[in-house]
Amino acid sequence: MLRGDDSLRNALRSLVGEIVKWWHRIGARKYPWRETSDPWHVLVAEVLLIQTNAAKVVKVYEEFVKKYSTPAHLAEAEVSEVEELLRPLGLHKQRAKLLKRAAEVLCREYGCRVPETYEELRRLPGVGDYVASTVLLFAYGKTRPLVDVNVARVLCRLALGEDPPRRYSEDEVVARLAASIEWSREVALALIDFAATICTAKSPSCGICPARGGCSYARRRGTSK
Repeated sequence: MLRGDDSLRNALRSLVGEIVKWWHRIGARKYPWRETSDPWHVLVAEVLLIQTNAAKVVKVYEEFVKKYSTPAHLAEAEVSEVEELLRPLGLHKQRAKLLKRAAEVLCREYGCRVPETYEELRRLPGVGDYVASTVLLFAYGKTRPLVDVNVARVLCRLALGEDPPRRYSEDEVVARLAASIEWSREVALALIDFAATICTAKSPSCGICPARGGCSYARRRGTSK
């Protein structure tokens, strides 16, 4: 993989394909932000999900997009009322200020619409690489690698038999593994759910893993059969 080995690249794609089949078979996890392609709602969800459990975000997210359904609604709001709505998630003052500032920029520079380019999205307050990539993939259908620490763990375990380095987002190996995959909405969601339920950080369920037959990590643990 690290030397451009096509056989290893194809093997990783095949394993990801098995994970996607598993995802369709067992049923995807259901969250309201997965039922929309509205770019503003996708952006809001991803900001709220930063360092926060998804189950905890559901109620707040639904209330937020109902009250501030467009950037214009949030741009006109008092930051104190936004903070109060976000209080259950923690970091509520920081999130409220970032989202309100982002809404103000969107209305001032983009006609209250979320832009469709990576460079423009990255200029919005609170929008990093992962949030920008998520908006492009989930809202606009633009192919982007979607790699957080959990997906990086899955890719490194499958291909290399080990966990990713701590600074995974700056690691060339992780980037090359991600680049070898044909990304789509279903691939991204399947890897996210797989990382959360099967290939977990501390106690991976290798015995029921749909990719264990070809997984380097399972082979090292003796659980590939």
